[in-house]
Amino acid sequence: MSRIDRVTAAVTEHSRVLVLALLLVTAALAPGLVGIEQAGAVSGLSGDSEAAEANAEIRERFDERDVPSTTTVIAVRNEDDNVLSRDSLLRTLRYQQTLHDNRTVNATLVEDSPVVGIENIVARAAIQAERRGTVTQTDLQGWNESEGLTAANGSDDWPDPTIDDQIEQLESMNASEVSAVVGRILDPESSSEATRRAYQLLPESYRAGATTADARMMVLTQATDGQVSSAAGLSGDISEALGVARSLATDRADDERYYFYGAGLVNYEQDTVIQDSFGILGPLAVLFVLVALSLAYRDPVDVLLGVVGIAVALIWTMGAMGWLGIMFNPLMIAAPIILIGLSVDFALHVTMRYREVRHRSDAGVRSAMREALADLGPALALITATTVIGFLSNYTSPMADLRTFGLVTAIGITATLVVFGGLIPALKVEITPLLARRGWDRTPSLPGTGGRLRRLLDTGATIATRAPLVLLVVTGLFTGAAAYGATGLQMSAQQDLFMGDDPPEFTENLPDAIEPSDYSLKEDRQYIYSTFQSPDRQGYVFVTGDVTTPETLERVADAHHAAVESGTVYEAPRGGPAILSPLSEMRSVARENQSFNATFQAADSSGNGVPDRDLESLYDEFHAAAPDRAARTLDRADDGSYAAMQVRISTDGSVDRSEAVAAVSDAAAEVDDNDDLEAVATGSFVIEQQLNDRLSTTLIESLSLTIVAILLILMAVFRLTAGSFSLGAITLVPVILSVTWLFGTMATLGIPISLITAMVGSVTVGIGVDYAIHVSERYWQERADASPAEALVRTVTGSGSALLSSAVTTAIGFGVLSFALLPALRHFGFVLALGVVYSFLGALYVQPSLLMLWDRYVAGTHDATASSMPVGND
Repeated sequence: MSRIDRVTAAVTEHSRVLVLALLLVTAALAPGLVGIEQAGAVSGLSGDSEAAEANAEIRERFDERDVPSTTTVIAVRNEDDNVLSRDSLLRTLRYQQTLHDNRTVNATLVEDSPVVGIENIVARAAIQAERRGTVTQTDLQGWNESEGLTAANGSDDWPDPTIDDQIEQLESMNASEVSAVVGRILDPESSSEATRRAYQLLPESYRAGATTADARMMVLTQATDGQVSSAAGLSGDISEALGVARSLATDRADDERYYFYGAGLVNYEQDTVIQDSFGILGPLAVLFVLVALSLAYRDPVDVLLGVVGIAVALIWTMGAMGWLGIMFNPLMIAAPIILIGLSVDFALHVTMRYREVRHRSDAGVRSAMREALADLGPALALITATTVIGFLSNYTSPMADLRTFGLVTAIGITATLVVFGGLIPALKVEITPLLARRGWDRTPSLPGTGGRLRRLLDTGATIATRAPLVLLVVTGLFTGAAAYGATGLQMSAQQDLFMGDDPPEFTENLPDAIEPSDYSLKEDRQYIYSTFQSPDRQGYVFVTGDVTTPETLERVADAHHAAVESGTVYEAPRGGPAILSPLSEMRSVARENQSFNATFQAADSSGNGVPDRDLESLYDEFHAAAPDRAARTLDRADDGSYAAMQVRISTDGSVDRSEAVAAVSDAAAEVDDNDDLEAVATGSFVIEQQLNDRLSTTLIESLSLTIVAILLILMAVFRLTAGSFSLGAITLVPVILSVTWLFGTMATLGIPISLITAMVGSVTVGIGVDYAIHVSERYWQERADASPAEALVRTVTGSGSALLSSAVTTAIGFGVLSFALLPALRHFGFVLALGVVYSFLGALYVQPSLLMLWDRYVAGTHDATASSMPVGND
């Protein structure tokens, strides 16, 4: 007895024991469901990239706060009024007061200046003016370019003004008095720290010196448990507090609108999107399963068994996920939908083959199921192996979330094989005789065995017997055009693909329990990026090595020039590019401090405004004259030596990311001399671009790995079962064609390769090879006692209907993801469904011609053994 015969015997002859054992497994895995934790955001690039490491170094060396933190930008806009007026500033201060009073928000705020905006700068300036009698000598707390906030300690022992003090101060002043303070702070000729920071909170359209504006910005800072490099690293408390902060702003009755953007809000909104998506996708998935199985089976018992099998497969998968401690991130929304589609696929294959055996013979229930499983077993095991390889190939990805997604789906596919190859057949052979004794004994006929559908399915076999070369030539031309189009496929790692869009109109009529929320993060992000100098669009050049060499600042000056020439640098409201470096800061201090100005000029031997001698002494004087400003750009060790510096380049939020990255990279190239100095371009958008570049590598690596692995498996299996290496290779050809068609279609429709669609190539190969395996395996079985033409007709007649049902149901199942509220998941669902359709077309209409030519020119003369070696028992 062969191994497959022993397995099928265990399923059909010991069905009760098997059912009991598998139900015990279900009971053991089910408690893992309660252990699943939700991750609000997709993790970014692994921290092993040079840019990511440099970004972490900058945060470590130049962060002026004592505690790690994360910032959120809040823009205040009023198109019909002046946001610099007394009333507007007071409204914002009162909003800040509500944040302090809210326990959820307040628990996450840093201790020193957790919220800072122009309203705070104006109120503090007014308070300090009363204390000192002048506005220009204020020593305020405000915005820090690299991390968000900083605390500057004045020389006086006055207490730091509280938010209540600030509100009281502005309430005690009339509109003209507040406007006068605003005017002094925003004086374009002022060189005070308050002025510099205030201008960074104003929009690009602001006219320098004006006391009116239609928008301004404030920054909220929350303490984190440690340094975080992406939204995925933030705690749920941070995200929840930001959700509350946004709700408090939305509930305000005034005419001003608040726009929010920050990493914590990405978490918060993606949490909401996940819940809302499941509210829509869950009922759709259930409806899909019931309709698909009802139409295919036309038997309530088989429908019920199919639903039970899907439920058990999902329990096994999600339970294992909980026991393994795998977080449920936004990508995981696709996992249960994919598994439902594949479960329906497996269920259809087993049930349809069982019905086919019963219709063509008088075999009993157990004998028919045993024969069906013996025929399908090798193919299902092979399909499972190839599909698992397709998903596990995601381990080539630099993203941990993609790797865990591949692992979870691989577990689920394996569970699906066990459930629909073991549990459900065992239940079927137990239940069917029981129902027969009660008068329910029927096996519905197979769909697609007559009429127009039969003729449509036979088309591939008909062409293969008459003009296979013509079909393959036409297919080759079409595939070549698709391959050419695929060269224009875009890569996109932009985060907005994982931000919720406005829900479709039909969702307005859904019950309140599942009606989606309104999502504003994408719109808010766009407004902030296009209006203000956003921290997220700040690039950095991290310079290490001997930064005291004479040519160091010359290279920094060249970096300034290269960045400005790119045309991507943000233009500050007071004019000039927003670039911060040791050179720009020293020039600014030199204009304010005569003593340091003398030192600065003495260090400039060429008179070009760039010091080039005794830089270590110059840096020491810089630290003595303005320690806070020096610490922003120069890293000074405890022994007084200098080992690093940073150049911060604020890019215009409206320019293309690739252009901004090129500008920062060009600036870094000007500093890096491969000898004394090493310069690395970094920043959030630089890291994002690197991830974008690595997506193409991931796509190629995972697809190549999948194709090679599956090719080797197919060749080995078909050599063992059919005596032919080449039959395995021929089986993979239509799958490769379908992937080429898929990429060409994506390029035509403008669907980019994103963090999740990067795996569609390998997944399509893994799933699509299912159809090709069934066709090749069935064809070789039929060739045992039929001519090539007759074998093709039998193959299409016998397997075509099941493959059609499988393709339709799987494509529709994946298509359910098209109703997801995240653009990336919608793309993924549509592309997967399209890949299934292309795989079916390739297997049923192109593969017969390949098999005909293979049989004619290869099988009879090369590596095929006697044609009487069938795979199964048909």
